Amino acid sequence: MKHVVIVALALGACAQTPALEPLPTGPCRVDLALRMRWVGQEFKLSMRDDIQREANARTARVLRPDDAATMDLREDRLNIRLSEDGKINSLDCG
Repeated sequence: MKHVVIVALALGACAQTPALEPLPTGPCRVDLALRMRWVGQEFKLSMRDDIQREANARTARVLRPDDAATMDLREDRLNIRLSEDGKINSLDCG
């Protein structure tokens, strides 16, 4: 039984792991194509990483109406602004 576990572990180590995409480095870039793809869609947290990567933003924050937010300008940050009904209202950098 001990040998079976060792063989299983050894075979598992040989499996290839998918290559990870490099993390975005900034500066953030939001263009018309990005806005057309995402604005108007109901926001789901699982979308955040995809939108952030497409915008090349190092960080992203989701802002709902009446959320408090710092006003500092960060060229590597994406703002995902939502409407009252939870849809993406706009995307911008800062």
